[in-house]
Amino acid sequence: MSRRRFFILKDQILDGAAVLGPEQAHHLRAVLRLSAGDEVEVFDGEGHAYSGRVEFLGKETHIASLARLDSTAQSGTTFVLAAALIKLDRFEWMLQKGTELGVDQFLPLETRFCSVRIPASRLEARLERWDRILREASRQSRRLTVPKIRPPLAFDALLTSTEHAGYARFMLHERANERLNAADFTPKKVLLCVGPEGGWEETETRAAGEAGFRIVSIGPRVLRAETAALAASAILQFLLDNPRR
Repeated sequence: MSRRRFFILKDQILDGAAVLGPEQAHHLRAVLRLSAGDEVEVFDGEGHAYSGRVEFLGKETHIASLARLDSTAQSGTTFVLAAALIKLDRFEWMLQKGTELGVDQFLPLETRFCSVRIPASRLEARLERWDRILREASRQSRRLTVPKIRPPLAFDALLTSTEHAGYARFMLHERANERLNAADFTPKKVLLCVGPEGGWEETETRAAGEAGFRIVSIGPRVLRAETAALAASAILQFLLDNPRR
């Protein structure tokens, strides 16, 4: 059985030991019922992971005798998934599975045909919930890093932003003539845009092309938005990890 794994913040590590927060400590003690001396792993979401042994010091739960762990699971590329907001349960499922597939950053998009808008009064709580989902998915999939989640952004603002100017940028479109393939695929930074259930408005597609996006499809089948996002993410990650020589 693989060792149990816990998320910590970098500043929770001091003098070769990590102090678990209340939620993680409760899970270790009351749910997993681990004992003093049991070996576990911790990771800080910024590329570092450690093995250590459980210690109970009063009400605090420590992971002591930390030893650095190496991982070969990290990609060497940066992959941003800019996905239109859809029904929140489906969107959150996409966040979880996208994390498992290696997405580095999620950028929720507000597009013309989006059926979901998040009120400003609920945005902070929603972002906190999404961050918890990303941390848990990273823990479960044994990633060293936790993807970032950005506040929702209008699609027009994404097109005029210079933040991703050095990225290979794609818009997924079911009627595109060009397919995602391995030909000349060498970029190390990729941005993929996926639309909502209602698809892209024609003006959005035209504006994306004028902004330098490649309009591509992954086949003739009509997929749900979250399925399309994950299928395209898996294809792109494969191409990024296995570029044509």
